[in-house]
Amino acid sequence: MSGVDIFTPVEKAARLLSKLDVDFYDVFASFSRTLSISILGRGIREAYSRVDVGIGVRVFKNKGMGVAFSQSLEDTDVEATVKKAVGFARAAQPDPYFKGIPGPSKAPEVSGLCDSAIVHLTLEEAGGFSKEMIDAAERVRGGATFFGGFGASHARGYLVASTGVAVEVEKTLASAYIQPIYREGGDVGSSYEFDYAVSLSEIDPHWIGRQAAEKAIAQFGSRRIESGFLPLILLPEASASLFSSLLSALSGEAAAKGRTFASNTLGKQIGPEDLEVLDDGTIPGAIASSTYDGEGVPKKPLRVVEKGRVLSFLHNSYSAGIMNVKSTGHAIRGGYSGNVGAGPSNIRVKPGDSALDEIISETKRGILVQNASFSPNMVSGEFSTTIDEGFLVEDGVKKHPVKNLMAGGHILDLFKNIEMISKEGRTFGKGHFFPAVKIKDVKLSGK
Repeated sequence: MSGVDIFTPVEKAARLLSKLDVDFYDVFASFSRTLSISILGRGIREAYSRVDVGIGVRVFKNKGMGVAFSQSLEDTDVEATVKKAVGFARAAQPDPYFKGIPGPSKAPEVSGLCDSAIVHLTLEEAGGFSKEMIDAAERVRGGATFFGGFGASHARGYLVASTGVAVEVEKTLASAYIQPIYREGGDVGSSYEFDYAVSLSEIDPHWIGRQAAEKAIAQFGSRRIESGFLPLILLPEASASLFSSLLSALSGEAAAKGRTFASNTLGKQIGPEDLEVLDDGTIPGAIASSTYDGEGVPKKPLRVVEKGRVLSFLHNSYSAGIMNVKSTGHAIRGGYSGNVGAGPSNIRVKPGDSALDEIISETKRGILVQNASFSPNMVSGEFSTTIDEGFLVEDGVKKHPVKNLMAGGHILDLFKNIEMISKEGRTFGKGHFFPAVKIKDVKLSGK
């Protein structure tokens, strides 16, 4: 099935559209194969393989847009899809913000994005990864029940536009996750570990299983603490959601039209002088890298935050047109459905000067946050999150785990109150890099 011809249907659709009275168009077809293994209880619950093929057409006429797609690449279905998209475009209301779609540009190829081991991976081999995670956890401590899974995908795509863009893409992805749950009388120890990568060889199921078990055991003996305001030390797994939320709020149409909590931060100071955030979709072999974005614009590194100040939004061609700037190469095409949004690629936060041990030792009283999701309301910026895994820090020493603890407030206050950034961190998928950060005076709800 990986030999499915996605090129001929795209070129046929483009030929049909070139003969019609439209202003712009683009056509995208893709093939993907996905393997998925789910873990439940003490073993594999479900395993499946899925193939998805389709073609999508976007047409623009008098600033109106029409979109149609089909999961069939047969000639008659391609013709019908073109006809629908053109009809929708002619009936659509003009969009005053629409300026056009990008033209062709040459970009150096970003290497290492397709792994033949994933392309040829069997369902049985995929199941072996899940079993290895379980076995590794069991070697640390037996008797757990598990949630989790393993997934792998291979995708190919072809994009052609009326402006001369012609881009081929091919990428692989593997991901693994496991959550062991241990019980001792009425006490529960639970945690999880995960990893993802472009290449199968970069996923270590033994490390994932072992780490998850050790972290779960460390959660025994959790206690409630009093409500109040305390500093939080976010480990990379927690700080990742904080920075990802910010860059998502700085992306695309919503940011440009003032619809996110970060829309009014452009050019403004949101954090300390040592806070710098880079978005780089050109890292070889990285999880969110590609040669071109979803509209055929070359990827390039973008400095988003420098010295605590927001320098740029992340634009596709539409949001760039709203603000009369150039696209930053952050268009994200939602498969062949025709929808094109915008968002970050590989997020890299500049390390600070302090070792994590120093940050902890300098904390009189606070919470070391191992797992929590700092994902706010994207319009208001308000957040309320449970600290799923954290530890009380007293007099510079990590104490017992905490439970039934929540944090709340405004997401931009967290950035404003960043006190320290660690020089260590964790790299995810060979691209994202997040350090630990210490944030002062966060509102906590406990007992």
